[in-house]
Amino acid sequence: MLRDLFINITILVTFHYLFMLVFREKFLKKEDTLLRQLCKGMLSGLLGVLIMFFSIKAGPAIIDLRHIPLILTAFYGGIAQTFIAACVVIIGRLLIETNVGSFINIFSMIFIATASFLIAERHINHVLKMLLSITISNVIATILFITIAHEISIEMHFAYWIFSYIAGLFNFYVIEHQTKAYQLLNLYKFQAHYDFLTGVLNKRKFDEVLNDAFSLKLKQPIHQMSLIYIDIDYFKSINDQYGHHEGDIVLKEIGTRLIKNTRSSDYIGRIGGEEFAVLLPNCSVEKTWQIAERLRRKIADQPIYLQNGMSIHITVSLGCAYYHGTSADIKQLPIMADQELYKAKQSGRNQVSFSERKRGQLT
Repeated sequence: MLRDLFINITILVTFHYLFMLVFREKFLKKEDTLLRQLCKGMLSGLLGVLIMFFSIKAGPAIIDLRHIPLILTAFYGGIAQTFIAACVVIIGRLLIETNVGSFINIFSMIFIATASFLIAERHINHVLKMLLSITISNVIATILFITIAHEISIEMHFAYWIFSYIAGLFNFYVIEHQTKAYQLLNLYKFQAHYDFLTGVLNKRKFDEVLNDAFSLKLKQPIHQMSLIYIDIDYFKSINDQYGHHEGDIVLKEIGTRLIKNTRSSDYIGRIGGEEFAVLLPNCSVEKTWQIAERLRRKIADQPIYLQNGMSIHITVSLGCAYYHGTSADIKQLPIMADQELYKAKQSGRNQVSFSERKRGQLT
């Protein structure tokens, strides 16, 4: 019996670890797509059925740890996934063997699923919730063993209770540990790729995206491409007059407006203290000009509110460069954008410089 219960625990830990590898943080989403909820519920139910193949026969009853996947599904999956899992376990039990015990299993599984879900919704300590759910399942199992299988061995009941607690708590620990690991991984990825202040790509990640674009490795085929360099006008005077903390608010607001006024397919990065860049895949000359002008207006026309209660108007200078898909030297794009930015600043700031568009207007 101990060997079989140990096998049950091993199967549970292995499969929950694999579930986390496949679904990652989506494993813990209660509000998920219908298809994914169905998939997760069925997999949890199939895990319960698999455990029944490594069960212990006690008359018409079957002793195993099939209730553990059900409890964990109630904790992490919500009501829909819980009852999908319960239905799969019930059907599996009826297919394995049909007798009095299998029909009583229907009511016990529904009761355990309902109780576990109601406990999971309570705002109490997670470990305590697990202990309560496992205890209810153990009490039901003990009653069934005594009334159906007439099994009154204290040693057997004691071993079952101990293994049930170990299995439930250990699997709970595995899922919690994996969850924290994925959360930390996502946090580190975000910190490695994004500028903490503005929420746009940092210089390292933007350069990586730019190099991928140069190598034509972006997810979408690139036929034409534009690059916009953006510099906040007189930003140093803002820091000097209002302080660096207020300057950070300006940078954050500029980042927000850039995100709101570009396409979802565009890449925005902070490449210097007050310098930003926008990469526009598959963007024509005229569309590039429209986006650049929109960015300039959205930043210039709307005031930025500082923490001290004051509002200030900020302007930016923009330099645009265009790649039409045939030039051999695509890596000149940043140099061209930088040159155009210099022209915009030299021409009075708060404007867009784009020589490619001017050439188009002349022809």
